[in-house]
Amino acid sequence: MAGVASFQFVEALGIDSLPDPVAGIINQITLKSGYAWKAGYSAYDSLQFEEEPIESDHGLYFNSTLRGFVPDAAAINTLFSEMKGRWFILKITDNDGLIRIVGTLDQPLQFSSHLDTETASGQKGHSYAFKGIQKNKAPIYTI
Repeated sequence: MAGVASFQFVEALGIDSLPDPVAGIINQITLKSGYAWKAGYSAYDSLQFEEEPIESDHGLYFNSTLRGFVPDAAAINTLFSEMKGRWFILKITDNDGLIRIVGTLDQPLQFSSHLDTETASGQKGHSYAFKGIQKNKAPIYTI
């Protein structure tokens, strides 16, 4: 089944160790004391993850983006203001239960958002994105 079911995020500076993938798999991530994975929130069926391959003079890289939408609320305004411009690592779970780690310590994803007063579905809310350029495709995470 296609699509993103959920995601978690942690600020990149909160990660103690994130090993390089072996055969496209990561099986352990250690967070620093005081940090935890936070559950991402989105309106139903609004999450979209893309990993666009880009050829350059320096080789192949991937433009990775997770997009979502949340209805407007004071708590969301506060949270998004705190997150704006910060760097994150994501744990994305697809609808088949496959988990991918997006971002690395030297190539984290930057958060951005903007308020839409009316979307195609008629809702007022915030479109947001975590974006970054990665040297490799997002590895699978096994616990």
